[in-house]
Amino acid sequence: MRKGVIFCSLAASLLSAPASAQETYAQTRAVALYGELINNSTCETALPTARTFWPSLEFQQQLGPSDQQNFLGAVVQCALFLQDGQAAIAAANKAHDLGADWADKARLALALSFDNDALAAQAFLDLAQSSPKDFAALESYNAWGAIRAAERIQGGEATALRMYDALVAVNYTPPEGYHDDAFRMDHARLLLESGHVAEARARLEGVIDPQAIMTIRVSNVFNPLRSDPAFEQRLDVAAAAEAAIARGRADVAREPRKLAHVVQLSALLRDIGRSEEALALVNETLPRAQAADAASNFDDVTDELNWLLNAKADLLYDLGRNEEARTVYSEAMSAGELGSGNVTINFAGMLNAEGRGADALQVLQVLGRITQYGDMWMNSETACAAEQAHDGAARDEAMTALRAHEAANPGALMHALLCTNDIEGAAALMIRRLGNPKQRETALVALQPFRHLDSRHMPLEAIELQRLDAVRNRPDVRAAVDAVGRIEPTPIYSY
Repeated sequence: MRKGVIFCSLAASLLSAPASAQETYAQTRAVALYGELINNSTCETALPTARTFWPSLEFQQQLGPSDQQNFLGAVVQCALFLQDGQAAIAAANKAHDLGADWADKARLALALSFDNDALAAQAFLDLAQSSPKDFAALESYNAWGAIRAAERIQGGEATALRMYDALVAVNYTPPEGYHDDAFRMDHARLLLESGHVAEARARLEGVIDPQAIMTIRVSNVFNPLRSDPAFEQRLDVAAAAEAAIARGRADVAREPRKLAHVVQLSALLRDIGRSEEALALVNETLPRAQAADAASNFDDVTDELNWLLNAKADLLYDLGRNEEARTVYSEAMSAGELGSGNVTINFAGMLNAEGRGADALQVLQVLGRITQYGDMWMNSETACAAEQAHDGAARDEAMTALRAHEAANPGALMHALLCTNDIEGAAALMIRRLGNPKQRETALVALQPFRHLDSRHMPLEAIELQRLDAVRNRPDVRAAVDAVGRIEPTPIYSY
């Protein structure tokens, strides 16, 4: 559960002088309870009393609106600490009724944390009305989570369209600096399902990511748009890739203190097979990022250094410099706390691709729980490594976990099935994904014949790609593909 929700503190009237004769009973009680609620050691015993106090007449009649709102903020803070979703949501909803400026963002975060889909959608729409400025700056994972939640409620498609209208009204772009292609494409799908072809075409005019362009090309969902020659001309994946690189270079030039831009540009170059050029960029940047005064060179070095090293290791693998790549990956694993689990899984994946399953198992031993999605990749690489190391028990345990949570990360299960040479299982999974409207586009993209560098020497990866080709060419898989899309050559490289 995310705990980064920021709730307001009590107003000065509740934090100033201790209770005096001039204070009402409710004010005195509010001050005492507030102190207990914000103290983790007394929060648990104070919460039941607070939950009976804030619905009382004394609370409603003797406290002013701002004091009521701030007291409810303390209730939410305490309930969140105790992971009591019911209490936290009830208090946040009451604060919304009272017009607290923090309430709608808190309600959204709480709804997503405690899987309350209906509240997530409503809080999203309420935030758009109550605070357009906060709404426009909403974290992309919260915006995306709310839209996905809307799909799971009755009438969810219509609600999701209203949510997208709200995003368009504030010209929403992810504040983390990413492009908004995922939002545009999801919105366009809903518009097409509702028969709004012209609106869908206009929404997709802003799509810029090469893989998003490729998705539009290969999915039948977007066929109604492709009768327009001007729209069709935009579906040039190679041109989109070059344009993305040009934007990446501009980002680096505009914000030279952001290491993340260098990481992103190296990935864009790698996507079209320019790994040597990407490695030169990374090597030029690394000395300043690893210097004793690195923080004076880059504002985000603490968060991004391990990803820059991860990028270098991957590029070295692309160029057949495997021994150097392993050394850099070992360095990347300890270069920062943020994302270190993902870097470790990436390294295990490369070791597996080299055919070094025993080494991959050793690397994976340092990991604990990550997220459900991350755990799926960890189990995927564990199954692959255990297969190579002839550890049937570890392989079967990992495969059981993967199958039990297939929907959380079907790509991880697919990798494990190919790695363990279960062609029948891989084909069945791909057919299921192609038949699922929420998964079919990622399945179609996974089946495209991506390009691969000849300089890359990863024996097991090559075998896995041959197995994927066998799945792709099965009549039952081809029939499932033809029902929803197509397979076509692409200039994009995959690794």
